[in-house]
Amino acid sequence: MGNNIRLKNFFSYTLLIVCLGLIFSCSATKNSQNTILHITDPLYEEIEVLGRELTVKNNVPGIAVAVIRDGKIAWIQSIGYADLAIKKPVTSETIFNVGSISKLISAWGYMQLTEKDLFKLDDPVNPLLSRWHLPESEFDRSKVTLRRILSHTAGLSVHGYGGSDQGTPLLSLEESLNGKTKRNGETVHLISEPGTKWTYSGGGFTIAQLLLEEKTNQSFSIYMKNNIFLPLGMKHSSYEWTEEMMANSATAYDENGNPVKNRIFTEKAAAGLQTTIKDLAHFAELSLTRDPKQLSKVLKPETIKLMEMPVLPKSNEGESGLGYRFMNYEGFKTVGHTGENVGWSAALLLDLPTKSGIIILCNGSNGDRVWFPIYQSWLKTLKMKNEFSK
Repeated sequence: MGNNIRLKNFFSYTLLIVCLGLIFSCSATKNSQNTILHITDPLYEEIEVLGRELTVKNNVPGIAVAVIRDGKIAWIQSIGYADLAIKKPVTSETIFNVGSISKLISAWGYMQLTEKDLFKLDDPVNPLLSRWHLPESEFDRSKVTLRRILSHTAGLSVHGYGGSDQGTPLLSLEESLNGKTKRNGETVHLISEPGTKWTYSGGGFTIAQLLLEEKTNQSFSIYMKNNIFLPLGMKHSSYEWTEEMMANSATAYDENGNPVKNRIFTEKAAAGLQTTIKDLAHFAELSLTRDPKQLSKVLKPETIKLMEMPVLPKSNEGESGLGYRFMNYEGFKTVGHTGENVGWSAALLLDLPTKSGIIILCNGSNGDRVWFPIYQSWLKTLKMKNEFSK
């Protein structure tokens, strides 16, 4: 009799476990656009509600969000539309331009050249160039090094670039550096003594782009594809608007919610990267774990660690590592980069000690009004976790 009771209890317990498993399984697959299964996450739910509200309020048709925990993608979710006119939804495969996050990725290419010993991080850059040189200046050109360029401490001009309408002829790198761009018409030149001040400079990254092309005898886009993207498995990332990229691209929208043409850039390293949330989240994983196997000899783990360390001087205007920027909010420092181009906005921000991160891609000029509150929500959960673990 006792055995029968125990047997019945066993089957009842087993049935309960199976039922619970089915419930959690249904919860995990609730959003068909979520590419990674998850048991209901309060942050996921909060971002979903917040994202739907903020996209409508700010004329941003769609966003893609990835959250990383313990160095791995926890989940990806997509909200809204890649194209409003045809009601095409955003997915994890949707292509976005990511603005100045381009600088963070391009820095991996430059650092790879230092590992190949084509030049050193603290070599004067000007003598390494042949197609263009920094204009003579009251400041010391010999102090402009790759370390200072990547950390925005080289004292260089030109904050950013506006690009050109797709289909129009592009300037050469030399023409851009000589100030023939429509947006600012400013040459890239020294505006302060190198190493004495933090001054954000897209112009510096354009010099570095020229340096890469001269030292490799390859176009910047092709070098990055073959030596960074493909080895890392980032098959849907490119510094070019290829036909394949266009076919899967979101439509860009201005601050009023009107569609705008994609912008193309001579200054690709500074502003011209197209990618997906999956590719960029994988890049973020590698920034956090520095796993030698997954890095596929693209960079050494110690090189990435160096890139994520602050370079002096810093200022109230900013602080950088090598390609990576630091963002301070309510006393909490994260590292990564943000990006803005006409019709696009993006953020990739990481907490190195906990190997956590959030990536948000938006196809609207007002995207910062969407991603920043989402970043705040993520940061709040991270701070709570840190407090709980103390």
